[in-house]
Amino acid sequence: MTTEALIKPNYHHGSLREALIHAAILRLQADGVAKLSLRALAADVGVSPTAVYRHFEDKLALLAAIASDGFMGLTLSMQQQLGTEPCDTLTALQRIGVGYIDYAIHHPAHYRLMFGQRMVERDRFPDLKKCSSASFAMLRNTIKQGLEQGIFQPLPLDMLTTCAWSLVHGMSMLCIDGLVDYTPVTSGADKNLDFLAQSVTHLLANGLLHPDYKRTLL
Repeated sequence: MTTEALIKPNYHHGSLREALIHAAILRLQADGVAKLSLRALAADVGVSPTAVYRHFEDKLALLAAIASDGFMGLTLSMQQQLGTEPCDTLTALQRIGVGYIDYAIHHPAHYRLMFGQRMVERDRFPDLKKCSSASFAMLRNTIKQGLEQGIFQPLPLDMLTTCAWSLVHGMSMLCIDGLVDYTPVTSGADKNLDFLAQSVTHLLANGLLHPDYKRTLL
């Protein structure tokens, strides 16, 4: 089935912005960022190119809107994994990491765009900056809490946060690029990846522990 066939039945008058974003995501999944064009998207949803520019001044503005949606989805995934019941900081960090990797695995087109070079200049797009900052704050604030509690090693907050982010981001990219080679321990691809995410974030959380706190766990 063509991209156009997937899009046009879902377009209704008054929801052009959403239809364009949906069409763009499909094209990102199929062809990548470089081949995406506003004119092609206009044809996908059956409107004139002029109508597209009423919602997005250029291609980068459209990509920023998609990335903003992606960061909101990433934050929601981490929140869902964290849950509403209170838990200790170590467990919270593990759950946030699992939510991060899980989102990337199931939304690769979004994820690649969110952290691609085109989205580096976020000051131009306030919504994108706000959404990305909210996602990063979940990780940073959790590590900050662990430092204040004496759970994590007494290193600079930004250093520990970057270390944690590097691990979950790197693991995410390896997963969505199909470069992770590991022995399945349960049936089903999603279950295998979930187990891997849990294992990696467990190692991360324990690696950040303060030596004195580790002794209390023995």
